[in-house]
Amino acid sequence: MNGSSTYSRGTAQRKQMHYSPNLLSTVNNAIDNALVTTIEYDSKDKGVTTREIEPMAVVYKDRKRNLVAWCRLRNDYRSFRLDRLNMIKVKQEEFVRRNDFKLEDFQDAGSVGYQEDLEEED
Repeated sequence: MNGSSTYSRGTAQRKQMHYSPNLLSTVNNAIDNALVTTIEYDSKDKGVTTREIEPMAVVYKDRKRNLVAWCRLRNDYRSFRLDRLNMIKVKQEEFVRRNDFKLEDFQDAGSVGYQEDLEEED
């Protein structure tokens, strides 16, 4: 799946705090193809923010799936819970993967990286 893709969560999904397989597919596309992505994220602390990110991996953290990405707003790596994403839009802009990214810095101790499992779901 190459090219632009978008996922937007409806009101019913927001109340249930779930996300669809379309979200995982969209995230996987962005990671696999190193594509800049715009997200709308609903943070407990800061409310809804729009971020431009460079997605790196999906990991388990505190028993939740998280998208780890370089956040262009914060100029640092950030972890975004998938169930808090309101919208994700994959852009046509490619990014160069960063050499300093370490998957183990973002997942629970003893967790296996979830990226391999995402690829098997396709």
